[in-house]
Amino acid sequence: MTTGSKIYFFLFLILVPAFLNAQQKTGLLNMPIKLPERKGLLSYFLTQVEHTGVLLTYNPGNLRLNRKISLSNRIKTVGELLEEILRAESIQIKEYDGKILLISTPKLITISGIIKEEGSGEVIIGANITDTRGRRNATTNGFGFYSISLEQGNYELDITHTGYTPIQISVDLENESIRKDIYLKSGVDLPELKITKSTESKSNLNLRGDQVDLEMANKLPSFLGEKDVVRAVQLYPGVAGSNGGSVSMYVRGGNMDQNLVTLDDISIYNINHFNGMFSIFNPDVLKSVEFYRSDFPSKYGGRLSSVLNIRSRDGDMEKYHGHTTIGLLYASTALEGPIIKNKASFTLNVRRSWLDLLGAKKLEDAGLFYYFSDINLKLNYIANPNNRFYISAYLGNDAYRQKLYVVSDANTDPIDYRSTLKWGNRLVAFRWNRILSPRLFKNTTATFSQYRNSFDNQGLSTFDLPARIYSTIKDLGLKSDFNYYLRPDLKLNFGGGINFNSFAFPISLNTNESRKINALNLNAYVEDEVRIGERSELTAGLHYAAFTSGKTTYHTLQPRIRFSYRLSENQVLTASYSKMSQFIHQFTITGFSFPTEFRVPSGKLIKPETSEIFNLAYRLQAGKTSNFAIEAYYKTTGNLLALGSGQDIAGGYFAKQIEDRLVSGKGYSKGIELSYVQQINWLRFQMAYTLSKTTGKFQALNLGQSFPLNQDFRHNFNIAASASIGKRVEISAIWTYSTGQHITIPETVHKNLDDVLGNNFPTNTYVISGLNNYTLSDNYKLDLGMNLTRKLRSGHQRIWSMGMYNAFANSQSRSLVSTIDSQTNKITILEEDKIRLIPYFTFTYKF
Repeated sequence: MTTGSKIYFFLFLILVPAFLNAQQKTGLLNMPIKLPERKGLLSYFLTQVEHTGVLLTYNPGNLRLNRKISLSNRIKTVGELLEEILRAESIQIKEYDGKILLISTPKLITISGIIKEEGSGEVIIGANITDTRGRRNATTNGFGFYSISLEQGNYELDITHTGYTPIQISVDLENESIRKDIYLKSGVDLPELKITKSTESKSNLNLRGDQVDLEMANKLPSFLGEKDVVRAVQLYPGVAGSNGGSVSMYVRGGNMDQNLVTLDDISIYNINHFNGMFSIFNPDVLKSVEFYRSDFPSKYGGRLSSVLNIRSRDGDMEKYHGHTTIGLLYASTALEGPIIKNKASFTLNVRRSWLDLLGAKKLEDAGLFYYFSDINLKLNYIANPNNRFYISAYLGNDAYRQKLYVVSDANTDPIDYRSTLKWGNRLVAFRWNRILSPRLFKNTTATFSQYRNSFDNQGLSTFDLPARIYSTIKDLGLKSDFNYYLRPDLKLNFGGGINFNSFAFPISLNTNESRKINALNLNAYVEDEVRIGERSELTAGLHYAAFTSGKTTYHTLQPRIRFSYRLSENQVLTASYSKMSQFIHQFTITGFSFPTEFRVPSGKLIKPETSEIFNLAYRLQAGKTSNFAIEAYYKTTGNLLALGSGQDIAGGYFAKQIEDRLVSGKGYSKGIELSYVQQINWLRFQMAYTLSKTTGKFQALNLGQSFPLNQDFRHNFNIAASASIGKRVEISAIWTYSTGQHITIPETVHKNLDDVLGNNFPTNTYVISGLNNYTLSDNYKLDLGMNLTRKLRSGHQRIWSMGMYNAFANSQSRSLVSTIDSQTNKITILEEDKIRLIPYFTFTYKF
C-alpha cells in the first residue's frame, strides 16, 4: 500500500463513524419538489410531499404535526425537504419498497457536568459514570467534565474512582438535558488496585496509557527521601533508567529527548535536578499523571517514544491547608486555599536545597557548592458554571560552582580555575475551559516555556575555552482542544494549535559565537472513539504537523489506530499502530559530566525524525485485586540523528556548522513486556519485566554495520512492594535489575613517534573494533523505606520518612578507569562504584 493510499485509508476510518446516520438519497428522495409556500405547519409540508405521488408511511402520534416551520427556500428535493422539516423530531428517514418510511427513534437526553472532590472542590480526572441498566459508560476528561446520553426514562448511575467512596445517583431524563455536578468523598481505603488500566470500568474497552497512582508513588523509597513520580514511571515495563540511577527515561529503545513531558500542557525540555538524581516535579504539586508508551492519542505530537502528561493541583476551594517538609538535601513548604470561597483558589509550593547555606565558601573550595530551587503557583477561577480559568506558573533553577587548581605545564604555576554551571526552566500557562453544550467541551491554552543552561569559567583562557557557553530554547504556543460526545457509542476529539520556537546554541567551544534559529510549528488533529457492539471499540485518528525553519517546511501526516476486543468479562486483547514525528533534536557535548546539551530544529539538511510503532497487548483482570498484562511491540525509527565521528571534545574536532556534525540513520527496537500487580488487603506487590533489543544503522558510522545503541538494555526487571502495618506504619521496597549500558572504548593504543622522541603533546592512535563495543556491568539495586504517620488531635499530621538508598551498596553510578599493557598495548577497563549505600530521612508536618 502506498503512502497516499494509507492516508486515504485512515481518513476513511476517521470520518466514516461520524456519519453512520447519514442518509442515502436515492430514488424517491432525489425527486425535485417546488413548494407554494415557505411557511406552514409540519402537517402541511408532509401533505405537499404526498401530492407529488410519494407514499409516506409514519405514525402521526410520533410527530408534532402542528409545529410551525419556516423553510430556507421553496425548491428542494424530497429528501432535503424531509430532513429540514424533521430535524427537530426523533425520526429516521428510510426508503424501502417504493415508499418512504418515517421511523421513530428513541430520543436521547444528555446528562453532563463536573465531578469534584467533596470538601475541596478539586476536579477529579478519570472518574467513571456507568448506567447500571444498559452498562453505558463515560469517563471524566482532564478537567473533570463528563457527558453521557441516554434514552428517556429513570436511571441509576454508578460513580466510581479509586480512592473515593463509590456513590449511586438517580436521574429522571425527560425532554431536556440535565447539568449535574457530582461530589465524591475522598480518603476511603479500598482493597483494590490503584494503578494502571485495571481500575477503570470493565465496560470501557478503549483504555490507553497508564494512570500513575501518586499516593503509591509517595510511599516508595527514594533518593535522599525526595519522592519522585518519574521514578515510579521507571517501574513500568518498557522503561529503563540510566546506569547512574537517575530519573532519565529510555522508553522502548528511544533516547531521552524522544519523550514528550508536559506540565499543565506546557512542554518541558529538561526535567532534572541534582545532576538527574531527581526531577523538577514536586510531589506535593501533582494532581494526576498519565503515561503513554504506545497507543498515542492523536492530540500529542513532536516526540517519538512516550508521553508523560502531568497536571498540577487546582487549589482547595473551601479551606486553607498546607505542609512543611525538611530532608537531608532540601526543605519545602506549600499552602493552598480559597481566594473567594467556592469561586477562586490558589496553590503555592516552594522547594529549595539548603546545604549551600551551611557554609558556602567551604563547599565551593571543596567543589561541592550546589543548590536548586522550585516555585509552583496556580490560580483557579470559576466565572460561571460553564467557564473556568486557570493560570499556572513554574520557576526552577540549578547552580553548581567549583574551584579547582589546574596544572597546564610542569614548568608553570597552577591556574586558579572557577566555573559556574546554571540551568533552569520557566513555564507559564493560561487556560480557559468552556462547556459549549452538554455534549461539547472546549479547552484553550496559551503557553510559554523556556529552558536555558550556561557554563561560565574563569582562568581557562590557556585552553582556548570562551568565558561563557550557553544554549536556550523558547516556546510560545496557543492551542484549542475539543471533546464532542456525539452519541453514547461515539466520541469525537479534535483541535489544533500553533507554536513559535526560538533556539540559541554555541557554534563551537573555542569562540563566544552562538547561532540563533527561529521556527514555526502548526498542528491539527481529529480522532474518533467508537464502540462496535458490546465487545469491541475502535479509535482512529490523524495528527497533522507543519514545521517551518528558515526557507524549509516539512509536512507530516501521522495516523493512529487502536482496536480493542473483549475476549471475556476479564480479558481484553488490543492492537495498535502509531506514527510519530519529531522536529526538535537534542545533542550533548561529551567530555563534560554536567548538563551541556543543546537543541536544534529540523531544517534544510536536518530532516525530522520519524517512528512507527506496532503494539499487541493482552490484559487479564482477576477481580479487583490483581492484574496481568503481556505486550509485544516493534518499532522503527527513520532519520535518526547522531553526532558524527570526532564531533565531540574528546575527539578534538568540532565542526562549525551543526549540520556538518550530524549523521542520520535508522533505528530498530523490539521487545516483550510483562507486568503483574497484586493487592492483598494490607500488602501491595507489583512486578515488571522487559526483554528488548535496540540497534542502529548509519552509513557514516561503524562502516555502515548495525550496532547496539546506548539505550539498548536487553533485560530490565523491577519489583516494588509496600505494606501497611497498622494505621501508622508503612514499609516499602524496590528492587531493580538491568543489563549494562553500551559504550565505545578502544581496544588497543599505539604511541605516536613524538612520544617516543620525547616531544611535547604527543598524540596516540586508538584502535576501535566497533561502536558500542563494550557493555557495562549489570546493575541491581535495593531501596528500602518506612513511613511513620501520626494524626494529632487538631487534625494535623506528622510524618517521619526514613530508609536506605542502594541497600546492597552496589551502585548504578560508576566511573571507568583504563590501564594499558605496555607489552601488548591492550586497554583494560575497570569500573569503580561512585555512589554507595545512602541513608535518608525526612520530616513532614501537614496542617
